[in-house]
Amino acid sequence: MGLHASSALARILEADAKLAPPRMATGVVKLNGFNRNRHTKLEPKPVDPDLGVIRLDDRDDKPLAVIVNFTAHPTMISAAVLKFSADYVGVLKATVEKEFGGQAVFMQGAAGDMSANRGENKDCQEYGQALGREVVKLAASLKPEERPKFGARIDWSNPGIKTAFGAAFFPELIPNFMDEYHDGIRPRLTVALLNGDIALVGASGEFFCNHALRLKERARVNQLFFFGYGNGYHQYFPTIEAVAEGGCGADATVSPVEVGAGEKMMNTALTWLYQMRGKIK
Repeated sequence: MGLHASSALARILEADAKLAPPRMATGVVKLNGFNRNRHTKLEPKPVDPDLGVIRLDDRDDKPLAVIVNFTAHPTMISAAVLKFSADYVGVLKATVEKEFGGQAVFMQGAAGDMSANRGENKDCQEYGQALGREVVKLAASLKPEERPKFGARIDWSNPGIKTAFGAAFFPELIPNFMDEYHDGIRPRLTVALLNGDIALVGASGEFFCNHALRLKERARVNQLFFFGYGNGYHQYFPTIEAVAEGGCGADATVSPVEVGAGEKMMNTALTWLYQMRGKIK
């Protein structure tokens, strides 16, 4: 193995050892006056004032990372200075990491015709600090949330449960279930909205059809696509009345999640869809 490959592998192993379950929050504000259109002479000149932030925390509310999305060429330092520089972006990242914590990551926007607007800031140092403080202000206002956590209808601490499940299912799967569910069941929910009227909803399990039917009825979009087995598998999610009826897919042996978890997830998806459309703040 070459030196570079060995170094890369060491970094991968180091990153893997530091994996932590994050909590995430996102936000966008209009930051007027920080950039300008450097190309067109026609009015009104298009400008993208959006400052977007993705905040990632660990479960102890300690910042892991702040991803910043803003649109402006990092060309504030004179071209006559023939040295490598991170320009205002480097100052912005340093400011965020010092005043907020975590690792700051900058993601440039559609900056083909957008330049930084110096305003009252005399150089890239002051500009980067000012922009960084706006990032900190926005990040501090966001409240990261974890994936939903539900209790279980089965006592996973009972060693007899492992034996019984091993006999009923593939024995190799049971250690995975035990590890996944030891601190509650955390299904994954993914929601996207296209053009304001096409919704994509994915959930990590086998959901009973009434969950999707009711969500489609309540979402009031032109088309809603529901995807089961999305980003993982947490077994069956029957409706409350299906649990009351019992039978295939509704019993605790194949649906260990607490009763009503599916309804709560669909309500969350519905809330997110209305938030994406600006109907709910």
